[in-house]
Amino acid sequence: MIKWNTPDIAPIRENLNICRGNRRFGSDTSLANIFLLAGKYDTKIACAGGALLRYYSGGKPNRRGYGFPLYCGEADIAELIGLLYRDSQERGVPFAFCLCDENQRAVIDSVCKVEWDFTEDDSDYIYKRESLAALSGKKLHRKRNHINNFNKMYDDIEYRELTRLNAGDAAAVAEKWLAEREDGGSPDERAELVSIQTALANMDSLGVFGGVLYVEGQPVAMTAASKISDCVTDVHYEKSFGEYAENGAFTVINQCLAQAGDTEYFNREEDMGIAGLRTAKESYYPAFKLKKYYGVCKC
Repeated sequence: MIKWNTPDIAPIRENLNICRGNRRFGSDTSLANIFLLAGKYDTKIACAGGALLRYYSGGKPNRRGYGFPLYCGEADIAELIGLLYRDSQERGVPFAFCLCDENQRAVIDSVCKVEWDFTEDDSDYIYKRESLAALSGKKLHRKRNHINNFNKMYDDIEYRELTRLNAGDAAAVAEKWLAEREDGGSPDERAELVSIQTALANMDSLGVFGGVLYVEGQPVAMTAASKISDCVTDVHYEKSFGEYAENGAFTVINQCLAQAGDTEYFNREEDMGIAGLRTAKESYYPAFKLKKYYGVCKC
């Protein structure tokens, strides 16, 4: 039987090399996310056959089952899927998969047949980094206007790389963001603040990087990200507050992170079915949306 454990810093740090090489795009495969969202989705991990295995016990079918095995280079996928099948039989749980993109779905279907389904809310928004960095063309002229407006309204604007020295400033921005939420924030919003604080406290172990935006020396926006693979950056958090948020700070720090980046693509994660969030993500015109599927194996 596979020995499943709650994601902890030590195994995540040991497996950071998994994000090297293989061309993966899904935000669920970010090792930082696997750790930071473990409580939300009741995630368990294990190592076997040179791969990192995941099992989700979420309350909905799209967050319940095995994730696609994560590995660097080559792996015997038939052997790994067979191992997961035996685990499901031993534990008496359905042999189900979740959060699988189209390529991963095809690989699984080459070994066993799954009745797949998907929800649009799970789709990740994938952008060309150059598009976010340059904001060129007619489609993105409003974004350029946001930045121009911000630069006209404020003096002494500075973007600084996120380090352990200014992680406290990034946390302060997130705390001010939450303080503005109605009734002190929803349970999910309060949990997100804890997640941000955890990410900032474990930057090195999780491979987290990002930046803080300052106006006259005061932090007014923050962003934190990590690499899914050598070609994809996953943007975990973007926060601002008050007049700065209203006057374009989100657009400014989004562009700053992209300009400082070194991957071909940026993943800005799902919209979770939230209309305002969907509008905001679509306004940057993604290169594509990454569908993620779930289903039960019928073998």
